[in-house]
Order: sequence, then C-alpha cells, then structure tokens
Amino acid sequence: MTAGDDSKASAAERGDPRFATLVASIRAELAALAAEDAAAIEAATAAKVAALQAVTAAVAQGVAPPRALLEEARDLNAEAALRARAKLIGIERQLRVLDTRAGRPAALVYGRDGRWA
Repeated sequence: MTAGDDSKASAAERGDPRFATLVASIRAELAALAAEDAAAIEAATAAKVAALQAVTAAVAQGVAPPRALLEEARDLNAEAALRARAKLIGIERQLRVLDTRAGRPAALVYGRDGRWA
C-alpha cells in the first residue's frame, strides 16, 4: 500500500464531511456550555441543529453514515444535554432563591404534573 492509498483509505473512513461537521458542532456546543457564554451556546446550538439537518439529508440521499462518528456524536450530544440540564437546574434554583429574597411567595402548584386540575 502506498502513501496515496493510505490517504484514500482514510478519506473513505472519514466518509461524508457532514458527519464530521456534526461532531465538531457538538464539541463547540460543549465548549460554549463550559464557558457559560449564552451567545456562544445559542450560536453553537444553532450550528448543531443545522449540522444535524445536513446529516439527516445525507442519510436520506443514501450516504452511508460512518458508525464511529455517529456513535461519537450520540455520546457527545448526550453529554451536552446533561450539562445543559444541570445548568438549567442551577439557574432555576438561583431564581427561587432570588424570588424568596424579593419577598415573592412560592408558586402554587396543584397535582404531580403542576396542572391546576
């Protein structure tokens, strides 16, 4: 196998660049979440959604998805969802503390799902 063959093999393993773009966009979202930069989170999430739509279109066109990249994207996206949820819980907690300090009573909630009836 020559050097040219190696580059062809690695290009075939990488597959369609839209899949690598999806992984990169999720990594950018994780970095934005870690930096706690709201504008960066918004931009990175929009880029992730666009990359996901591009991957969906590629699969619909019959492009074979590289399993390794899809698994990596799935794992990274699960991590991003957990981090986003953890931040949301923290913010909700801080808002409840601020409401209490401002003298606002706790919201009345009826039923397990928070509906009135």
